[in-house]
Amino acid sequence: MERVVVTGLGVASAMGCTLNEFWDELIQGHSGVSHWGAEGFPDLVVKIGAQANGYDPEKYFTKKELRRMSRTSQLAIVAASQAIEDAGLTETDAYRKEVGVIIGSSIGGFCASDPAFGAFYERGRISPFIIPISMNVGPSANVSIRYGFQGPMMAIDAACASGAHSIGNAYYMIRSGIAQIVITGGADSPFSPAIVTGWQATRALSSRNDNPAGACRPFSADRDGLVLGEGAGVLVLEAESSARKRGVHIWGEIKGYGASSDSYHLTQPTLEGPIQAMRRALDDAGLNPEKIDYINAHGTGTRRNDSNETAAIKRVFGEYAYRLPVVSNMAALGHTIAASGAIKLIGAILSLRDQIVPPTINYHVRDPECDLNYVTSGSKALKLNNILSNSFAFGGSNAALVVGRIE
Repeated sequence: MERVVVTGLGVASAMGCTLNEFWDELIQGHSGVSHWGAEGFPDLVVKIGAQANGYDPEKYFTKKELRRMSRTSQLAIVAASQAIEDAGLTETDAYRKEVGVIIGSSIGGFCASDPAFGAFYERGRISPFIIPISMNVGPSANVSIRYGFQGPMMAIDAACASGAHSIGNAYYMIRSGIAQIVITGGADSPFSPAIVTGWQATRALSSRNDNPAGACRPFSADRDGLVLGEGAGVLVLEAESSARKRGVHIWGEIKGYGASSDSYHLTQPTLEGPIQAMRRALDDAGLNPEKIDYINAHGTGTRRNDSNETAAIKRVFGEYAYRLPVVSNMAALGHTIAASGAIKLIGAILSLRDQIVPPTINYHVRDPECDLNYVTSGSKALKLNNILSNSFAFGGSNAALVVGRIE
């Protein structure tokens, strides 16, 4: 079986739309959460979110393109363009015919269609563009079309685990020899009045409008919910033999992937689902739990998720769990839904490069149910060889990825 390596990285996020901006902000423990203003959202209780910082649509796209492309697809292209350039992919016929694209998306299509359907119910008219714009395959399709990639192209929608599952399936395809190079990751933008109102109705959102940057508080006893975010994380995965032949930089190796279903409830997590995903990822990587040096947690800042993930980690790692550094990036980046697993994995790969982990910000009060080593006092230098990244989702879909230094 082929070893699968990472040869390109790209990101669009509340911490910036370049890799260096994103990483600098994350390591410094800053937050990308802010007020989004009242325009278009006048009646919402929750008025905070993590919108892509420094993103100017007209810098990247023509007016014609913007009319035919959701914001989610736009962010996917911004991130993909960086990853493709980073990987040194040229526009030769050989590469165009073989490169696959698998970018997860979940909620961006609903947001893109929200204003169009509002206009339809008010005036009875609707644009034909709404169908291709609202498709969740839009980010993958638009990246594929822009660069002429003709390998396998698809989207995976598993709610908040979409990006991680997309990376996992791209990894499977390359490892099995189906593809040599796959552009993969996740993209989402949830900011439309109806979608934000729906999230607000679930009571899963923090409503600390007076302190946006401190609103989301993963693993802290005073946590009261997640903060919505938007963004895209795109990676170029490649067979090691292909990367060596091309002579390109290798960021790291995807060593394992585990997937599971809670098979229980559409919004409430169980313990066994995350446990199985983590164990399957470790088994797939051929690693004992003690070989993991750091866990990049899902850590949404909701009451149930954080305590459930903590308990699952303790079941998988035993006593070693208390010595294992655990970090959530959700307070800094917001919950970017389908993009979250991909953006977090990019952060993990940068941790491998620099041998440092970012902090879990906004942790204030110890929770007896959340009693692990959450790295809360600034960034921490560590010896890192293997990192586990968790993504859990509504619907009970769970994904875990193991990324490590290339040996």
